[in-house]
Amino acid sequence: MIEWNALISKSNLQLAWNRIATGRNLQHKRFFRHIYGGYELGLKENITLLHEKLIGDWEPTPPTRIYLPKSSGMLRPITLLAIEDQIVIQAIANKVATHIASRRRKVEQKLVFSNCLERRDGTIFFLQDWRTTYSTFQKQLDKHLKAGYSWIAHFDLAAFYETISHKAFQTIIAPRGGNHETWDKVHEWLSVWSTGKSGIQTEHGLPQGPLASDFLAEIFLLPLDESMKRRKVKYIRYVDDIRVLAKTEEEARRGAIELELECRKWSLIPQGAKFKVIQAKTLQEALGSLPSIVESATPGAGEPELSRADARKIMRDALQGRPLRVADKTRLRYVLYRAAPDYQLLKWTLDLLPRNAEHIDAFINYLSQYGQSKVIMDRVVPMLKKGVLYEYVEGELWQLVARLGQPKEIKELLSTFKKRFKARNKTMALDWGLLTFAAASVRAGAYKEKTAIRQILSCDPYVQSLVIPFLSDNAYRRQRPIGQLLVSKNCEPGLAIVPRLLEQGLSHSTFGLRPNQLAPEVRNALQAIGMLRPGHKPKFDQIGKILAGRLGIAYWSKWRKVFGSEYAHALSVLRIGDAKFKSSPSEWLAWQDSFNDALFKSVQRHLNRLGIAGACAIQNIHGEFIDYGVLLDPNKPFAVAHPNLANHLREAHVRRNKLPSSHPYDKRTAARARLLKSRERNKISCDLASAFQQIVTILDSHL
Repeated sequence: MIEWNALISKSNLQLAWNRIATGRNLQHKRFFRHIYGGYELGLKENITLLHEKLIGDWEPTPPTRIYLPKSSGMLRPITLLAIEDQIVIQAIANKVATHIASRRRKVEQKLVFSNCLERRDGTIFFLQDWRTTYSTFQKQLDKHLKAGYSWIAHFDLAAFYETISHKAFQTIIAPRGGNHETWDKVHEWLSVWSTGKSGIQTEHGLPQGPLASDFLAEIFLLPLDESMKRRKVKYIRYVDDIRVLAKTEEEARRGAIELELECRKWSLIPQGAKFKVIQAKTLQEALGSLPSIVESATPGAGEPELSRADARKIMRDALQGRPLRVADKTRLRYVLYRAAPDYQLLKWTLDLLPRNAEHIDAFINYLSQYGQSKVIMDRVVPMLKKGVLYEYVEGELWQLVARLGQPKEIKELLSTFKKRFKARNKTMALDWGLLTFAAASVRAGAYKEKTAIRQILSCDPYVQSLVIPFLSDNAYRRQRPIGQLLVSKNCEPGLAIVPRLLEQGLSHSTFGLRPNQLAPEVRNALQAIGMLRPGHKPKFDQIGKILAGRLGIAYWSKWRKVFGSEYAHALSVLRIGDAKFKSSPSEWLAWQDSFNDALFKSVQRHLNRLGIAGACAIQNIHGEFIDYGVLLDPNKPFAVAHPNLANHLREAHVRRNKLPSSHPYDKRTAARARLLKSRERNKISCDLASAFQQIVTILDSHL
């Protein structure tokens, strides 16, 4: 049974956030990364706030829907929930998973291979990596095939997520009814989440996109799995892509009929057009049309780079005919998410772009590796002038031009942009693309910033938050519009603005705002980075608390004395980095190394004042700061006096400089820069714990 107090507890909400942050549903998360960081800055306070709202009368926010093109020409809906709504639906999934885990595990990795739960209870990772489970799915299918079960019925469900009944879902989880208070609320929330902002609320459907929905949808199919197991029908499933296997055609058809009857009990609709019975001779024939896994192209951790020769061969094998058409979508996407820039791959990609809208994300991912490119613009600009059938595709192309277009090409599209903006249907994907282009036009000197800001202010708050990162620094000198975005009752615009305020040394007061005018989540973020004083005096040294919690070193209360007047700035940098420790190791290292730099300079001021070994000048004769990396050189005074400490700081700094956000290539070896892996992050944090403890030992008796 799912109890209300357990569902809305702070511990469950915190676990829900952790699972969102570590989730592998990358296509969905890319729409929120710009605000996740801001929310995570004041996470503890925000979780407490959400808990208090849920105790009261919290109401879900109607979601934003976008529609991605499918190969059939139809559309696949993706639902974008507000941050609090994402946490709440994941909190529901957490409790459902705990309640039903024993039933589910009887079919996982035997009959069902999609969205399998992590085996460790309470882990921050919710579902197992799909690459592992999908590989097991293929092996199991191959095993059945080799055992003589060569007759295979391919079975698919129509509009699966949209047809899931909320009441039927409850009967699966709680056959005796369960806690009425809890389920009344869950039904109410699901009705809002399964409907777009302008839609009519119904009692069926799950929002596609969140990781929680993927698992909850699996649970709705659990009665089918259990029924097929009881009837001893050879049956395996990956999401709603089902295979019934038998040694004869008649047995395969009989098993498919039993499955169809079971589906109709739960108001699920089999796709007649996709149903077929074949005799497979190979695994590839048995697989048929592969399940539509939107993340199927993203590379795994530690996966080796794809060579140019391999990339060309694999992609060419995926294409057929004249003009070229996609014969193997999996191979195509595999290459486009892994290959480096190459003129032949670029040519094929641009040839395919106008006719294969369903692969737009993969195309954009590959094309975005290029800088300003006339070759790309010569293809994309005419497409936008002519008109694009799918608004999602059009929005992505406007963003591509904003990133890669030269001023000449941006000016060439300006009249098309104005007509399109005026005639648009105000859909999120298209507005995002058009307004990003408007911001790029301002930077190119082709468009009035005042007009662009007015257009941004006229749009949905979530769209505003997506465009804020593209605004020029000059926009922040216009107090009124930025102030309007900061006081939005929706927290998304303010959370997107917070990092820019830090970069430019601004605060809410710059725009004449009082703290109580800001959304609570924005106030929490500003307080976390030291721009806003807490309501009461902190009990602990905040830097000491963060370092103790993150690195496991002893709590030390003298960091404020170490930094002096630079304390607030150092705290801001550390808090931002710490918030990214789990969700983005590379960003964490970049911010952490900046904190280390600030700390080193502050430590040197004390070493010089006290005349302690390792003291050195941190500024040259012109008053300019000497590079941090230079000061850590093994032959410099600090490293000579404290070799182990300097080595730990230097290794973190060197690795930071090898991140793609720092430099595209290694200066000495010319190797491509690579993102920081979790294992590397853990090693660096362990070394830094030793370094900071040594700093405490050096300074403790002198402060």
